[in-house]
Parts: sequence; structure tokens; C-alpha cells
Amino acid sequence: DGAKLVGYVGDDERDEAQFVADEIDRLTDAGITSPKDVAIFYRTNAQSRVFEEVFIRVGMPYRVIGGVRFYERREIKDALAYLRVLVNPRDAVSLRRILNEPKRGIGARAESAVERFSARHDISFWEALTRVDEIDELATRSRTAVRSFTQVMSELMELAASDAPADGVLEAALTKSGYLAALEQSTDPQDEARVENLAELVAVTREFVAAAADLTDEDTDAATDAATDAATDAAEAELLDEPALAPGSLAAFLEQVALVADADSLPAAGDEVVTLMTLHTAKGLEFDTV
Repeated sequence: DGAKLVGYVGDDERDEAQFVADEIDRLTDAGITSPKDVAIFYRTNAQSRVFEEVFIRVGMPYRVIGGVRFYERREIKDALAYLRVLVNPRDAVSLRRILNEPKRGIGARAESAVERFSARHDISFWEALTRVDEIDELATRSRTAVRSFTQVMSELMELAASDAPADGVLEAALTKSGYLAALEQSTDPQDEARVENLAELVAVTREFVAAAADLTDEDTDAATDAATDAATDAAEAELLDEPALAPGSLAAFLEQVALVADADSLPAAGDEVVTLMTLHTAKGLEFDTV
């Protein structure tokens, strides 16, 4: 009885998510169902990310049940904080978020000492960290930990400044900082899911870099005709002190993530929202359209 199941094989996960969004639009426009009666099931919460991004782009309200929205998850915020510091070391909020994440022996007392040194000398928090040997009130253990942290971050900053692709920088940051290793060695079952989420974030950056490369290839022929316009744009950007972001660069990726995360935080209108959840969470529930 009832409608038959629909099978669809997507080219990739984004094509799959786009098909789902289009199908929901078709069914709601035809009056067959409404968004609040539609659910999307997946195996793990990490798989919600591509649906969230597509839904945000097409303006479809949704809610994630039994999990936090992708860009609001702790490990995703930590990873992005690492990347933000590499692009802008003066971002004190992001820097202080990752200073002792994973745990590396830089406690609240050491952080306060660095902050006082920063205020006293009117320098940024990052600059204070690089002058750790001048902070007398720090214990030797804390000083060593800070020195090790700034060395790793300086190496990563050099990598980011070398125009390395965003996915390569992210993978290096997760590995060299010890963040990924700390999660992989943890016995907390939740940390296994966090590793999956970070793998999904790496996939996001890889997808972003690949899309930028495709775009660059498509634009190569047109670029010759537009050389004069490009030169004018570059000159204007220089005058405005706002250099154009290189496609596939870390800065360009962070800009896109900021836009998606901002849209992600907008409240949904009423209860007319599509529900996203794992199969496990859906146990015992019923939906008109799945």
C-alpha cells in the first residue's frame, strides 16, 4: 500500500543533497506534504553537513535533532580557530581558544600572566606569547609549553603564507598541533564522532579547493579578454587596501565558512522545518516523507 520508494543515485553527496532539497520543494509545492512532515535520516551526525549547506543555500528551514549544527560543534570551532589564527595572529579570541586545546600544560594562570604582559607592553596576545622568555612570573614548565606552541604555530603560519591550499593547511594544523592525535587516543566514545566530524571538515576544504581549481580552469580563456578589467580591479583593491582573496586559499575558505555559519545560526520560521536526524535517534518516530 502507499507510494513506492524512490531510488536515486547521486554523482556525489552534494548532488544527493540537492536532489533531496528539490524533491522536498516538489512535494510541498504539489501539496503532497509539508516541511514539518519531512525527515532526513543518516548514519552519523557528521553526515548532516552537506544537507545543511544545501538547505541554507536554497533557503529551506531545518532543524538538527540529537546533534548540534555542524559549524556549532566544538571540534569544528576549534579547528576553524586554528585556521583563523594562521591567517590573523592578532585574533586573540581564536588564539586563546586553542592555546591549551589539546591540553599542553598552559593553564589559566599562565594565560593570565601572558595577558598582563600583553597589556603592560601594549602588544598583541600573540606577540606576548612569542616573548615568553621575558615573562618572569611564568613557571618553567609553562614557559616551555608556550615556546613549543608558538614554534608549531609559526611553522603553520609559514605554510599558510606560502599559498598552500586550504585543505593542506587544515590537515597540517590538525596533525602538528596534536589535536587529532589527542582525539584518536581518547577513550571517550564521543571523541570518535569528533574525529569523523573533523574528517568531514577536511572533505569540505578539499571540495572547496577542487571547486576553486575548476573555476580557475573555466575562466582561463576568458581571462585573456578581461585582463584590463582585472588590472583595474586589482588597482582599486590595492587602493582600498582590500586585496582580492585567491581562489582556494585559506582566507577565501574562512570567508565562505563565516557566511555559511552566520546563515546557519538564523532562527527557523515557525515549525515548518525539515527534520534532520540519525536513524538511531529516529527510533519509534513516524514521518510522512523520509
